[in-house]
Amino acid sequence: MLIRILRELAFSFVLCLGERMLERVLFPGLQRTAERMTAADPSRVDDISTIVAEAIGLLAVVWVFDGSLYAIGWLSRRPLKPWVPSIVATVIVAMTFAGAYAQWTTLPQPPEH
Repeated sequence: MLIRILRELAFSFVLCLGERMLERVLFPGLQRTAERMTAADPSRVDDISTIVAEAIGLLAVVWVFDGSLYAIGWLSRRPLKPWVPSIVATVIVAMTFAGAYAQWTTLPQPPEH
């Protein structure tokens, strides 16, 4: 059981880190907006440590749900299907990416010179 949880944790982290990297590539400048800036120092907003910190935060959100599913399965004495945590993680990450896309499309366009 521990190996399965660690495997799901690793899969979720790779999924969260991939989402953050894809968001930075596809939506340039989104991380620099005031409401999305996670770094205390604005000059560090583009650092790799900030991306990893955001991915760990998203991983925590994913594992609030996955951990509760594991706890419910353990308390009810019914094992969790092996694909359920992966699907939950994928759905949460996809909704986060969709939210980032919606926010990026509503950003005002910079003035042309």
